[in-house]
Amino acid sequence: MDEHRPGNSTSGRSAVVARLRKALEYLAALALTALILVTVLDVFGRYVLNSPLPGAFEYVRALMAFVTFAALPLVSARNEHLRAGILDQISPRMNALREPVVQLVSTVVLSGIAWRLWAESRAKWVSKDVLSGIDLPLWIPIVFMMVMCTVAVLVTMALTVATARAALTPNT
Repeated sequence: MDEHRPGNSTSGRSAVVARLRKALEYLAALALTALILVTVLDVFGRYVLNSPLPGAFEYVRALMAFVTFAALPLVSARNEHLRAGILDQISPRMNALREPVVQLVSTVVLSGIAWRLWAESRAKWVSKDVLSGIDLPLWIPIVFMMVMCTVAVLVTMALTVATARAALTPNT
């Protein structure tokens, strides 16, 4: 009962996280829908009307980045990264100890990617590079990618702490 009180910060945080998760799901789905639509229109225009969609390649590039990086925090939160199961046969205790290490490695790798995206976005800002067919400044999608990667870093950091606590808690 107490979890639904207005002053309870845990339920408030859960509600915010749920709304953010839902917003990212909708953004990724919308971008994927737009990607499909651009591809269909380009193929139809190219082969039926003999007139491809102008800027289709650039739209597809930007939308692919958008879909991939909008989904990255979701994949991280659900712990649904691609994994090789070669170590799954070890004991459950070793699996529990391995999980925080995997999360920590993910955090470090994602941090490195976010840092490089930040550096790249600054370089594109200075150089004023654009996606040629649609005149979209390149720094804009790169900043979006950096922000989503940073959110994924925060998620994997939280998972590192949670899985370490679980692994180090004695079974009773």
